[in-house]
Amino acid sequence: MKRTAAILCNGSAPKGSIYDKFYERFNFDLICADGGANAAFKLGLLPKVIVGDLDSIDIDTDIFKHYRQKGVQVQKLSRQNDTDLEKALKLAVKLKYSRVVIFGFSGRRFDHTLSNISNVMKFSKQLEIYLVDDHSILQFIYGKRNFNSIKGEVVSLLCFDPKTKVTTTNLLYPLKSDSLQFGIRESISNVCTDDHFTIDVKNGVCLLTRDLKTFLRLN
Repeated sequence: MKRTAAILCNGSAPKGSIYDKFYERFNFDLICADGGANAAFKLGLLPKVIVGDLDSIDIDTDIFKHYRQKGVQVQKLSRQNDTDLEKALKLAVKLKYSRVVIFGFSGRRFDHTLSNISNVMKFSKQLEIYLVDDHSILQFIYGKRNFNSIKGEVVSLLCFDPKTKVTTTNLLYPLKSDSLQFGIRESISNVCTDDHFTIDVKNGVCLLTRDLKTFLRLN
């Protein structure tokens, strides 16, 4: 069984029901990336570790004192070349997790959202990572993958390198060794036509965005 961690970032906090559904599936340990501890406190969650430069959670606050009293491990890492999410992902690798679910990666500042997606891409070969908000789930895809789905599910695909080629089956707008380079061409709002679809990625990585409710129903 894959060891799973969840990372809670300092963006828009997930709905408690969504968090609970992922916990039921993966039984993960929670890592808070700095200010993600504030959201964890409001949701009544107990993290295993709080990691970051701690500029978004004041050490004199009741939240910090509460988690200290509960025995939560705190790792203050002040190096500025890494974002708090990168620090949390490096910790997940160090602790030998193989799967990570990331909450709170989007919402407040768009530059932070883009940065978080970029950070995840750096680790996407080492870890199986899911980026989750209240409506969608994002994954970085390498090689050929098959996905359970439903007819009518909306999926979107995006790549970053012109050398990367994508082939799909069971999508309304099929791709046949096509390039989906960012800034040139995308496959947005494609539609599944069966109970599954496949993506075959060569020479790179593809970012898949799909419907969260469908994912939770079928996985």
